[in-house]
Amino acid sequence: MEISMIMQYLIDNEQVYSAVKISKSLFIALVIAIGIYITYRLTYKGVVYSKNFNISLIMITLITAIVIMVIGSNVALSLGMVGALSIVRFRTAIKDPRDTAFIFWGIGVGLSVGTDNIQVAIIGSIFIMVTLFIITLAMKSEDKYLLVIKAERLSEETIMKNIFSSLKNYKMRAKNTTESTLEIVCEIRLKENEDIKLMQLLYSTPGVKTVNIVSQTGEMMG
Repeated sequence: MEISMIMQYLIDNEQVYSAVKISKSLFIALVIAIGIYITYRLTYKGVVYSKNFNISLIMITLITAIVIMVIGSNVALSLGMVGALSIVRFRTAIKDPRDTAFIFWGIGVGLSVGTDNIQVAIIGSIFIMVTLFIITLAMKSEDKYLLVIKAERLSEETIMKNIFSSLKNYKMRAKNTTESTLEIVCEIRLKENEDIKLMQLLYSTPGVKTVNIVSQTGEMMG
């Protein structure tokens, strides 16, 4: 008897959204999601910026808001949604913790808007945006690049010495070799006009065939 009363209570109290209410919630979620998009783009300091990932943040925010509005207080739907999500497999691993944080930000906004906690979504997002911009401005002004060197394998030791002597900070990202060839990929930080000096030094190294410096926007500098 008690179980049936509880089920009847949940059914009677199930939330029903009007078209105006749905449109308003989705519009607010979209505006905040665009703010997330802009924040991610302006504060991104990685090597290769992914526009597709940034667009997916907008989609995640809107989809989460829709799902929460659909579920409402319906227990059956919520259990069904948990079951549906449990079979989802994400093929692309997220390597940058910052990207994971932005995904949670989008989900949090969607949850807040979907449950009609608009003030939480707006104030929370503004606070996060301001915090990120302050942290970004406080960071060093040096930009990150990918340095790709193709050379003869015998020149590896000389190339690494030149990189070490001319760069304060660099991270080895990949090294591919064959019997006679070598490809080195490093993440580096450069100030203005430092790329020219670095390329001149590397091209003067015997055995170096090509040198490419790729900016975080994907543009080739050499």
